[in-house]
Amino acid sequence: MDTLRLPAKIESLETFRSFVLSRAKERGVPSDILSKIELVLEEILTNIASYAYSNEEGSIELDCLPERSGEFRLRIADWGAPFDPLAQEDPDLTTDLSERQIGGLGIYLARQMADELSYRRENGRNMLHVSFLYGRA
Repeated sequence: MDTLRLPAKIESLETFRSFVLSRAKERGVPSDILSKIELVLEEILTNIASYAYSNEEGSIELDCLPERSGEFRLRIADWGAPFDPLAQEDPDLTTDLSERQIGGLGIYLARQMADELSYRRENGRNMLHVSFLYGRA
């Protein structure tokens, strides 16, 4: 398992992105899946950096989990306020753009792009598991 822990700041996003994409490329993940990984990763990490710790300092720990055939898996953890992104309702995409509430699209997008998402709160940590499938018939 490859692990990277950095401050929960927008400035850390590029380092996380490079770390994850290099591991995914090493494992032979196709470019169309790399694009999905990159987008989902940015949405999740931006939410954590922006909201998990309020005005406090905190960190994000990201693990590229052991490879399974045709599956790239991540675990993203933070020690911020409890937040289950999967419990959030999908935004109403039928409402006129000017009338929609701000927020919620990033989580919705992550749900659509990832093949599997799961959340649990454990030992004071928010833990989000994200899987992307590829190479399966």
